[in-house]
Amino acid sequence: MDTLTKVAAAAFIAPGVGHFVKPDFFEAVVPDWFPDKQLANQVSGVAEIVFGLGLLSPTTRKAAGWGLMGLTAAVFPANLDMAINQVDIRPDETGKFQRYPGEVADARNWIRLPFQAVYFWLIYKGANLGSKAKEVQP
Repeated sequence: MDTLTKVAAAAFIAPGVGHFVKPDFFEAVVPDWFPDKQLANQVSGVAEIVFGLGLLSPTTRKAAGWGLMGLTAAVFPANLDMAINQVDIRPDETGKFQRYPGEVADARNWIRLPFQAVYFWLIYKGANLGSKAKEVQP
């Protein structure tokens, strides 16, 4: 297993765990129009962990890669929502992360959008999705 595959796995496993360690942050990212923020957080967190772990095995690597491609595409609307609605995510007076629409006047949320392409590239390379040859078991 190459370093890029390990980086790709860690890039999803660590935030996936974060979904359960600090759920209020990830739930605040979910757009207001989504009906169940807690469910969105839990499902995406489990998917990041499971697919991230799947990258670590040659047997499941490609399937996990395609799963992560789908997941990354599925969460893109939340990132777009944050940019369009100028959403800031920060702790309130109790320390719980909240969503504050209309409070990011600069380009920081727009700058995040092209980084999705970096994730797609990382998944593509880390999961060897462009390879037609079957991987050799270690």
